[in-house]
Amino acid sequence: MPRFTHPLLTGRALRQLRDRAYVLRTQSLAEADLIVSLFAENHGRLRGVARSARKSRKRFGGLLEPLTCVRALWLEKEGRELHRIEALEGLRSFAPMQSDPAVQAACAVLAELTEAFAREGEPEPRGFRLLGAVLEALEQGGAPLALVRYYEYWMLRLNGLAPDPGCCAVCHRDLAPGEPRWVGQRIGLRCKECESRASQRGLPFGDRDREFLRAARQAAPGELDDDRGAAAPGRALEALLRGTLESFAERRFRAYRHLNSAAGQEERPWG
Repeated sequence: MPRFTHPLLTGRALRQLRDRAYVLRTQSLAEADLIVSLFAENHGRLRGVARSARKSRKRFGGLLEPLTCVRALWLEKEGRELHRIEALEGLRSFAPMQSDPAVQAACAVLAELTEAFAREGEPEPRGFRLLGAVLEALEQGGAPLALVRYYEYWMLRLNGLAPDPGCCAVCHRDLAPGEPRWVGQRIGLRCKECESRASQRGLPFGDRDREFLRAARQAAPGELDDDRGAAAPGRALEALLRGTLESFAERRFRAYRHLNSAAGQEERPWG
């Protein structure tokens, strides 16, 4: 992409870039501006300033709603983390479906996970397609909890973090197909011997959990069965998938509290 000199910032080298992106979140800056976090197909995670976005909705309209798909035009300032958002063109809005509290909470989790794991300045075509496919499945009436579990699983796979269900994470012994497994706090699956020596009891990882992972690996999100038993909060599958993500990120993701509340389940610690 050729560099040019912007008339408002004479002498400063800039790049004008354009890409498809999802709006992840916004935060206030000064009296009238917003900092916008975007997930772009060919540029990964990026943050930019939308000038006067709080003062006048005319410039950006409703395009800054969470998970709106846009075509973004921005100026990349050399040596700076915050870019300048010049324009947004709406491609697809997922705002109407978020009138449902459970769907809204699921979308908040998707946005938070995406912002945490997307790499800045790097192409993310597979992650971009994954997010779009899960949003479309939600829009078509897919179960929010099951689709969040699906997204967690594929976020782990795309980042090379997926736990191996056929191996104990403690002793690294291969596990036989029918051998019992438990989910330890933030350490993946463990065998019967390692579970018996653990200071805290794990959650049994059963047939429904294994079947869900098999389906997630093979099916598109829109084809995923609504297995509320396996995908429900407080179960082994959440402990394994969410627990691994939070362990790698070294923090708890706040949006899960609203998702679990919408499902009638209180938050529980994973270690």
